[in-house]
Amino acid sequence: MSKGASSIGSGGGGTIYEYRVAALDLVGLLCGVPVPGLDVVPDSVCLQKANVFPLDDVVVLNRQGPYDLAVQRQVKRTLEIASSSEPWRKTIQQCLASLEAFGDEIDADRHRIGVTASGPSTGLEALRDLAASATAQKSVADFLQELPRLGQSYHRVWKHLTQTVSALLVDSDESPPEHELVQSSAYRIARRLVVQIEPAEQISPRYPALCAALQERVLHADSRVGAAGVFRMVEELAQAWGPRGGSIDAAMLRNRLRAQGVALRGDPPARSAGVVHQRIEPQGAETLTLATHVQTVTSRPSHSAWSEVIGKLKPSDALRLEVHPAVDADADSGALGALPPYIARPDGVDGRLRRAVAQSAGGSRLVIVVGESSTGKTRACWEAVRAELSSWRIVHPLAPDRPAALLRALQDDALEPRTVLWLNEAQLYLLAKDYIAQVSAALQSLLTDSQRGPVLVLGTMWPTYWDHLDDDPADGDELDVGMGAAHQLVDLAITIRMPPAFHARDLAQAAAVVASDPRLRLARSHATGGRITQFLAGAPHLVRRYEQSDGAARAILHAAMDARRCGHGPLLTEGFLRTAAEGYIDEATWHNLDENWFTSSLAELLKPRRKLPGPLTQYRPRPGEPPLDSPLYQLADILHENSRTTRKGKPPASSLWAAAATHSRTDADMRELAQAARSHQAVDCEALYLRAASGGDVSLLPWFVRRLIGLGQFQRAEGLIEDRCLSGLLLGELSAAVGLAGQYGNSERLARRAFDVSGDRHGHRRLAHHLLTLGMRRDAARVYSWAADHGDPTAARWLVGYHEAQGDRLTAERLAYAALLQHGSPAALLALAQSRIVSGGDTEATRLCQVIADHGHADALVTCARERSDHGDHVAALCFYRAATAVEHPKALEWMSWHCDGQGAHQRAEDLAHAAAARGNSHALHGLAHLRFAHSRLQDAERLNRAAAQAGSLSAREWLARRSLPA
Repeated sequence: MSKGASSIGSGGGGTIYEYRVAALDLVGLLCGVPVPGLDVVPDSVCLQKANVFPLDDVVVLNRQGPYDLAVQRQVKRTLEIASSSEPWRKTIQQCLASLEAFGDEIDADRHRIGVTASGPSTGLEALRDLAASATAQKSVADFLQELPRLGQSYHRVWKHLTQTVSALLVDSDESPPEHELVQSSAYRIARRLVVQIEPAEQISPRYPALCAALQERVLHADSRVGAAGVFRMVEELAQAWGPRGGSIDAAMLRNRLRAQGVALRGDPPARSAGVVHQRIEPQGAETLTLATHVQTVTSRPSHSAWSEVIGKLKPSDALRLEVHPAVDADADSGALGALPPYIARPDGVDGRLRRAVAQSAGGSRLVIVVGESSTGKTRACWEAVRAELSSWRIVHPLAPDRPAALLRALQDDALEPRTVLWLNEAQLYLLAKDYIAQVSAALQSLLTDSQRGPVLVLGTMWPTYWDHLDDDPADGDELDVGMGAAHQLVDLAITIRMPPAFHARDLAQAAAVVASDPRLRLARSHATGGRITQFLAGAPHLVRRYEQSDGAARAILHAAMDARRCGHGPLLTEGFLRTAAEGYIDEATWHNLDENWFTSSLAELLKPRRKLPGPLTQYRPRPGEPPLDSPLYQLADILHENSRTTRKGKPPASSLWAAAATHSRTDADMRELAQAARSHQAVDCEALYLRAASGGDVSLLPWFVRRLIGLGQFQRAEGLIEDRCLSGLLLGELSAAVGLAGQYGNSERLARRAFDVSGDRHGHRRLAHHLLTLGMRRDAARVYSWAADHGDPTAARWLVGYHEAQGDRLTAERLAYAALLQHGSPAALLALAQSRIVSGGDTEATRLCQVIADHGHADALVTCARERSDHGDHVAALCFYRAATAVEHPKALEWMSWHCDGQGAHQRAEDLAHAAAARGNSHALHGLAHLRFAHSRLQDAERLNRAAAQAGSLSAREWLARRSLPA
């Protein structure tokens, strides 16, 4: 196979079969064409989504309409249809699980289930035809009547299907299932089953058409990569993304293809370089570009991003890049450098890191060094860029806050080529909740735009943060917003894992280096388990200072620790620490403190020892940064990391929430702590929730109101809803809770208020239901009467049933007509029609159904007809379908067509099917053709399928193509 060719196109192996199949749907998504089983263009494809979809290999979705459309599909290289086959058994088990999870959507034909395999083709073709026959029948009873006429191969497939379903139902219930349940479950699977046969060793039948669509719709005329090469790239992306269980949209595909040099239609033209790279060749030096030495005013980063040529930096500048200062050895420090000599990191980390750094000269890269606090990540990065990229510039975005400074450095292409973008503690840039999507997209744009490179984005990160960034977010995770962009960025990253300690052999090899510096000798003799860098960074010393602290100093540290682990940024104001610390001081200590307790305790925590900073350090702005209004303090990294374990599960003091409401440095910090308060179910921080809501976090107040309702604080909840003009839905929920508490008058008042504010009907429905459970039917009828007069279809339906059961048929009909004519709801009239059918009043039911259809509610008739048909109530279904057919509803025409054909009215059936096709429902003709084919009327089947294909039916075209018949 030639380089760049697709295994799908060539028929060869190489890529896992499952991902080759997924690539077909991904290319369909990219081209904007329908995929098998989904009659509309998909907007996303999910791979390995077992946590959501039982059939999880490939899930194709369209979420653009009023409800989601989905095809969830299992992919097997081979699938033998036999009850003894384990792959077959597992596939049917997953189909049953899909019925359990998505039964309503599957029955309504909004979700479909599918299998894709390469063979054996005979069994798969029989399964496919059996599924088409089941789709054409109105019920399981009709299908079982049709089955004897289908042939022996269909019988064999149905037998294996029902036997497998029966065995699986026995396994789940430990008792033999009823025969009707087995037949019904097997029929529900078959009628929504999409069977695809994709060869494993030959060209896919879909491949040529998709290649043509790629050329016509996606690839730019100047693209050097052809359709076959793009297919291969998409296969590799599917294989890379699949194990992560990701959701992929067209934008993600376009971004990744663009990053691999594919020119796509709709992309902006390539920009000219902002700086002319004129080559100069100084004597005794490597060839450099003029842009390395010259920065224009327009391209110079702002003062918030420190920028300098790396080769001009002094060792002391490493401290400005946040390399930890080393512990004092109590020796003559005047002769020592700012940093101790460098010891090569364990496990070949330096070699891998420096290769990755050096390779960025050939193209932009993102390199992340992942390791625990104080393991030497930042120092290793410093040594790598000094050794490999000394002629490049380095930019360190830091103030006023890191993500904002980073975005400012990236805006307007201010970051010139041959620059290292230094992102120490990269989680502060990539996981800042308000910036996730924006920062990730900006960095991805930088890395994938060849006109802006080469650049190196070099960052460090703790493992817990990296794992959070690399994994799918947990349910309810507030960081979920924007994580799709973050996942795309992570896919571009080269990660280097930093071991937590040196091995004995590493230290033995570095004995001469260790002996040359008293700080290293001290660390070698006192560090446990080879943790040299942690000792140099003062980690044991800082932990010991924390453990030996007490009283107010310990309270200040606990306040800082809890603030950081709850999401506050690294910079804490003095007012925040003072207010928060008050809640961490016990009563006995509090009464013994003097007036200067905070000032003296803070000074003690700031005091350096052995030339190492204290547990807290004061932040100082860089030259050119705006002055601070008040002092800012930072908690030592090692204490922050330790607190994530030592204080895990300990609830923060309520004073922390008070401090967040009044003294948070930024709105982002305040919102993070408000979300933390929410996760701790805190209710004594109303001021914080109100401020966060005013700052844009609109989800907090509704949650807080619901929390108050759950605690029975009804007046407080009502006051918040009214004062803050919150949604009337909350008033409805409050009304329901008040009613359940027995306050019926207040509940009814709140229900009416909820309706007046937002039209919410939840409150009075719950109140009426509760009254009914208590046997208070007259009170419930009063509540429902008011609701029905105000357009509630549920209330009207209940009242109609109530009066009909009382024998007051005239009142029931009057209420049903009022609901339809005054409020546009046919639900009550439909329920009344169904009730009349049950009581034998077919003529009256037909009259009522015709009124519904004449008033534009044929959709409701069809929906109700499907429901009744699925429950075996064919008399009611026929009544509803007939009324909808009278106004030429496409689905009703389809059903009546098949019904007439079954009754022998063949010409009438064709007329109805053609009428349905004329109104956009080509499946009516295809389904009728299948019925004729099942009865061996082959010419009729071919003629009708040809008409269906001309009307746009993909299934009919496929049927004709399988038999080599022209469309």
